[in-house]
Amino acid sequence: MSAGSFGPFEEAELTGLLAGEVSGTQRRIASATLHDVQFRAGHYYGIAEAVVHHDGGVGQTYFGMTTAPVPPTSQGQTTNHGRYQVFVWEHPLDPLLPGLGLAATPAKVQRYFAPQRELASLQTIIYRPMNRAVFRAHLAPQQPAGLGDTIYLKVLRRNAATALYNIHLSLAAAGVPVVAPIAEPVADVLALAGGQGIPLGELVRTEGVHNQFDPRRLIGILDRFPRQVIDYPHRPSWADRHQEFIYSARQAMPADDERIAHLGYQLEHAHEGLELGPLVPTHGDLYEAHILVHQGTGRIQQILDVDGAGPGFRVDDYACLIGHLAVLGQTEQQHWGWQTAMRFFNQLAPYTNPYALAVRSAAMVVSLIPGHQPDAESQARGRAYLHIAETLLAMA
Repeated sequence: MSAGSFGPFEEAELTGLLAGEVSGTQRRIASATLHDVQFRAGHYYGIAEAVVHHDGGVGQTYFGMTTAPVPPTSQGQTTNHGRYQVFVWEHPLDPLLPGLGLAATPAKVQRYFAPQRELASLQTIIYRPMNRAVFRAHLAPQQPAGLGDTIYLKVLRRNAATALYNIHLSLAAAGVPVVAPIAEPVADVLALAGGQGIPLGELVRTEGVHNQFDPRRLIGILDRFPRQVIDYPHRPSWADRHQEFIYSARQAMPADDERIAHLGYQLEHAHEGLELGPLVPTHGDLYEAHILVHQGTGRIQQILDVDGAGPGFRVDDYACLIGHLAVLGQTEQQHWGWQTAMRFFNQLAPYTNPYALAVRSAAMVVSLIPGHQPDAESQARGRAYLHIAETLLAMA
């Protein structure tokens, strides 16, 4: 698979691939650019931006694509390409995210979540096709010269928003500093208040390795997670899925195939009989962007994105943070992300199995290797992440 490809597809073939989705209309796709590409559980997911000619002129349209099966009622077009079947849909008609159209439409956002306010802007923060999306809505100030408010809209799979709403309420009642929902979910969209503080990654980038954050403060917060979280559905951690991400890295970096395959072998061997500790309530995706801290003191103010809360291993929450930090600033001379990750590793290691922490942190970094590397910058990032994963595993 070459740079600029989506699974078996070359970017040059995108126009033809998307053409079926607009056939029978008065539109014609002039060109298309491949954006984010993901590989999850054996299937590819991608987003393409197309220049579309129509009777009124020229416009831009986004399309989603996947090799995964979709519900029979999905609106889109299935195309055969070699041994693959690709389903293509026009944004926002995602097959598994029925609320995407609501969250992407300013008038609907204002109607359902801010009826008494003026919506100043609406921006897509994250879109993972057929998985989830996050939008940021900024509300205009209510008073002249006042400050506006920010709310975040989480678009989830059918019936998942109500469950997440209840998770926020349960964690808040247990003293976990989560952000508050501003209303009950509407059409599988959950609206959350903007958090207080700055992301931990921003603090680390500004202050470097000698930042004021103490990762051991996370222990007390995680200890507050109520026991009922153990009864939530179990989801494999990012580290559990390391072989899936090894495969994705091999597809994205064919020049490094032997090296990545060897890393995969080493990870598999390191996991044999690995002691991860007792099953406990976990956050499930505890990395620096999901930890808001006070800029002056470094103290934790809020924890974000508790979608993955459930039964798991505490070492994986620590490894998630260390793995994400380790790759930050890797193109800068100071390597502040790696240095901070090593400080946090040493501070957290006494509270878990250090060997497991190194192995799971390495597996975490493998999950971050870009699956789509169309340019020199993303290719350099892929090689840097690979080196970091190897270095972490060597610490085990």
